[in-house]
Amino acid sequence: MDNVSTTWTSYQEPANNASVSVSTSSILVTPARQGAIPRKSIVIRNISPNATDIITLNLGASQAVANVGIVLRQYDTFTDSAEGDWTHGNGYLPFQGTINAICATATGVLSLSER
Repeated sequence: MDNVSTTWTSYQEPANNASVSVSTSSILVTPARQGAIPRKSIVIRNISPNATDIITLNLGASQAVANVGIVLRQYDTFTDSAEGDWTHGNGYLPFQGTINAICATATGVLSLSER
């Protein structure tokens, strides 16, 4: 048997899996992705306990304003991903900037998954 030396490297890409409370004031959901490793996918879902917990997302550095932007009713989802890019080379990347949110009530909750 040959003596074969194998070198394994460990690489952990940046990932974020969180539950984010959202109230009637604009909050930061996730900062802009900085550095050499871009965001590959992001999924934000309104998992609020009440149907009246309507959450609005703002893509960009400015504060979120209710009903101006991406409006998520209970269980609605916002998704942006390069994962299904089977052309491998068209250069698409999901939104890399800051995402802010605001809720119509004080009891909003978002589920956030990004990598």
